Amino acid sequence: MRIIELSHQPVESKIALALSGGGSRAMAFHLGCLRALNETGLLNRVSVISSVSGGSVLAALYCSEPGDFSDFERKVREVLARGLVRPALMTALTTSEGLNAVAAASLLAVDRLAALIIRQILKLSRIPIGRNLKWLSRSLFRRWASRTTILRRTFSGLFNGRKLPELRSDRPKLIIVACELRAKAAFYFTAERLHCWRYGSADSSNVEIAHAVVASASYPVVLPALDELMTFEKEGKSMVRRVTLTDGGVYDNMGLAPLWPDRDLQISLDAGKFDRIIACRAGYGLEISDPAAFMPSRMIAAFESIFARSQNLTTKRLFDLKRAGRIEDILLPYLGQDDRRLAVPPEDLVTQENVAGYPTDFSAMPDEWIDRLSRRGEQLVHALLAEHWSDALPVKEVL
Repeated sequence: MRIIELSHQPVESKIALALSGGGSRAMAFHLGCLRALNETGLLNRVSVISSVSGGSVLAALYCSEPGDFSDFERKVREVLARGLVRPALMTALTTSEGLNAVAAASLLAVDRLAALIIRQILKLSRIPIGRNLKWLSRSLFRRWASRTTILRRTFSGLFNGRKLPELRSDRPKLIIVACELRAKAAFYFTAERLHCWRYGSADSSNVEIAHAVVASASYPVVLPALDELMTFEKEGKSMVRRVTLTDGGVYDNMGLAPLWPDRDLQISLDAGKFDRIIACRAGYGLEISDPAAFMPSRMIAAFESIFARSQNLTTKRLFDLKRAGRIEDILLPYLGQDDRRLAVPPEDLVTQENVAGYPTDFSAMPDEWIDRLSRRGEQLVHALLAEHWSDALPVKEVL
């Protein structure tokens, strides 16, 4: 008697995987999702991974670290247990990056203070501010160093200084998503090139993986945007552009932006061909927060409301595309999944209540939480596959 594994899906069927933002919480949850996909053999059929913020840290490790899946998982658990806050602090205190960040912040503070004083003098003197005095409204200096560049240097150590073209060729194509604030558009990092539809494409050969990851993960409330000059090619013309890059979640926290099948490939990044999308979502939960009594808390609550609505609309678009036949099928492992809707939940399910409220920062994560969050990701993927994608799983037949 021998066991043969057969798959009902044709070999040529490809899968795209999107990993949402959500800091270290997303890293742990997505780790469990990838573990389940690896156990079922579906991870080998993923042709492209699109990632944002915390999802980008995990995806970049998967697509760059040597070794097999167990080596990758061991590395991720070490990073989660250590966190990124203390290593970044050590980078600030022991390298020149900390002094550069202080110098840049001081110069910009003096620059803006001088602009404020001059504006007040002109206002009191009733002298009109001409359009040529742009310096009064925005600084002419670029912020060459900041907390974000400190984190970038920390990431550089994590990824051993590897550059984007050094991503593993035997792993899925990786698209790391950031947001370009000047153009208000998505900005993509790949092994082959950098791309923004407003500017065109730029060379990626000298861009570190760490640079792409920190651009994707620099949450604007905490970390300043990366401010730099890049040379782009568009319609046969070369042009130097100033770009300001922040967390890709500002544009699309689900990481699905480069995967939409109705994009115009004449201006958009070509993510390749795939039939199905797995969108792992570890963003906001359904918990109700405290009242927003003062302006800062009201503004944060307003931002989070828009942020949540955007993710819900993105999820709805997935279902609309499936109904329209533009996507063969979708799978949505969601950290905040309503467990009552699972058709085949495991008996030892890590429930929604057991993972609610974990923060999205990059502080050190206790082993208990790494196990809890990753276990829920693993269980949800297995449960959803059994319920919705049974045709995609290998079927064992006894002969």
